[in-house]
Amino acid sequence: DHLHSGTVVGKLEGEKGITMGFVDLMREDHIEQDRERGIYFTQDWASMPGVMPVASGGIHVWHMPALVEIFGDDSCLQFGG
Repeated sequence: DHLHSGTVVGKLEGEKGITMGFVDLMREDHIEQDRERGIYFTQDWASMPGVMPVASGGIHVWHMPALVEIFGDDSCLQFGG
């Protein structure tokens, strides 16, 4: 499964720390409380399947350098017309 995570840049930009907290929440099996990243309690997902965060919404090719720097090269970026 996949879920829109925010982009940090582009039309649906959001605060980087909170966006990355949300990304980690979807990808990690266990995550510690970190209020600065929008994670308000420690969560252990155990055997729950992960979700692939997708950056989408108002992004285009000129955002690629920033998006790869933010999300890394193991990420899903959705571009549309």
